[in-house]
Parts: sequence; C-alpha cells; structure tokens
Amino acid sequence: MSSKSTTAVGVVVAVLIVGALASIGYYQFEVAPGQNQSTSSSPTASTTVTCGKSNCAYVNITTGASNCPTPQHLCGFSPASITVVIGKNNTVVWKNEDSATHTVTPVTGSAWGVTQDCKGILGLCQFDTYQYTFSAAGTYQYQCIYHPGMLGEVIVKNS
Repeated sequence: MSSKSTTAVGVVVAVLIVGALASIGYYQFEVAPGQNQSTSSSPTASTTVTCGKSNCAYVNITTGASNCPTPQHLCGFSPASITVVIGKNNTVVWKNEDSATHTVTPVTGSAWGVTQDCKGILGLCQFDTYQYTFSAAGTYQYQCIYHPGMLGEVIVKNS
C-alpha cells in the first residue's frame, strides 16, 4: 500500500471516529435526557407542586429576569424577599415564568437549591417549579448561577 492510500485510509478512519463520538454525544445530551424522565429528582425538588396555597409560599422567576443589573440586587424573583414561618408556610415553591433557564442556588450556607435538570443542564426550564421546605430559622439568600444579577432571600421564622 502506498503512503498516499495509507494516509487516505487514516483520514477516513479519523472522520468515522469523530462522527461516531459526535453521534453519541448528541444522543447523550439531546435525546437521552427526554427518556424516562420522572417529575422529581430528589425528595425536595419537583416539577409537581405538592402543597396548597395556604401552607406554601410562592416565588416567581419573572419574565426578563436574566436582565437584572450587576452587581447583585434583589431582582428577578417576585417577591425578592419572602418571610415564612416554620410549621405554617415554610415550603417555598419557585416557578420559572421566564423563557431563559434559571437556578435557585444558595449564596452561602447549607446545600439546598435546584438539583433537577433542564434538558441535560442544571436549572429550571420555563414553567418548571422547584420547592424546598426550610426547617431552621434564619435568612437564606439565593441567586441564579447563570445570571449573577438575580438575587433573592427567604427569611425563616420560628412558629
């Protein structure tokens, strides 16, 4: 076999390998996430709200939230600051009403926040909900990791 034909075979093999890897990557990140999805990825994160209006507090991620100015302000979440009482309404439900993907991520402190994914990425797609039940009094600031200008807080009081 001549060196030209060996080089041609090598190029064809390389193209086939790259094509196969691209196909696998596409399937893994675009097709597979839509297969066998459950409505909940953890006990506290769900796309189905499991509480009523009287025992939950609600926060909306507003349309255009990704345009919040930086540095961080209480912006993009409505209400931006919410007070809840343990044993009364200490489950907070966030709903993304914006077309962009957003997260509810603690600024500091305990590891709560969005753990479900939106089409293979961390966050809430449009109209997704996330709920978390706070069990300790304190002030919990959170942000969207994709849009650093978005900041909100939950103030939790004892009953």
